[in-house]
Amino acid sequence: MGSAIAHGILNSNALDVSLIVADPNLDKLEQFAKTAAIGSNDNAVAVRNADTVFVAVKPHDVQTALTECAEHLANKLIISVAAGIPLNQIEQWLPHDAPVVRCMPNTPSSVGAGVAGVFANAFVTGYQRELVNKLTQSFGKVVWLSSEDQLHVVTALSGSGPAYFFYIMEAMIKAGCNLGLERTIAEQLVVETAYGAANMVRKTQQAPQTLKEQAETPGGTTIAAMTSLDNDNVQVSIAKAVEKASARSVKITEEF
Repeated sequence: MGSAIAHGILNSNALDVSLIVADPNLDKLEQFAKTAAIGSNDNAVAVRNADTVFVAVKPHDVQTALTECAEHLANKLIISVAAGIPLNQIEQWLPHDAPVVRCMPNTPSSVGAGVAGVFANAFVTGYQRELVNKLTQSFGKVVWLSSEDQLHVVTALSGSGPAYFFYIMEAMIKAGCNLGLERTIAEQLVVETAYGAANMVRKTQQAPQTLKEQAETPGGTTIAAMTSLDNDNVQVSIAKAVEKASARSVKITEEF
């Protein structure tokens, strides 16, 4: 996720920022070698002169990442994208009254098409909220939440969500191949159809359910497919998958 955010910011023409990327894995830093980003394998070196710090590590590595460079984090805006780690826990690993934002973006951020749910603690100023808007909008859309608990649902819905669509797309591609299409053709058809469907919802501002019903001609091919999906309780399975992801986010929080 850190790489996705970094590439999103680097590819944005709307920001004038200097970006330092820190990772102990030199192979991961290598992907930024030909970009404007500065690479470092030392977190403390990376954050020392920063105004804003994204914490994009695995949940169980957050404490180590923050405590090893805590002396350099005073008066800096901290944006955590670690799933499940609550604000009150993050605050314990930082200097007193540290402004912290929890952010749940998703992997399409790397191509400027992400969406992020965000929630701030009481020490985040209005100016810093605007900064969060500018940073997150550089790699997609931003949605401010009314409670921290909503991040569990955001994690399950949009954080993990791209994988659900990739899963469905792959199933459709395989079906096309099984029915006689070359994979390259099946893949192009599915990718463009997925893009078109999402774009249609956005531009028409009609509910997906409404657009689905408009496509269902009695006795036609679409309604035959929809009937098969309904008979297999696919909507129930998808809802269950989202619920499982949300429950896992809650469980991660409880572990801390």
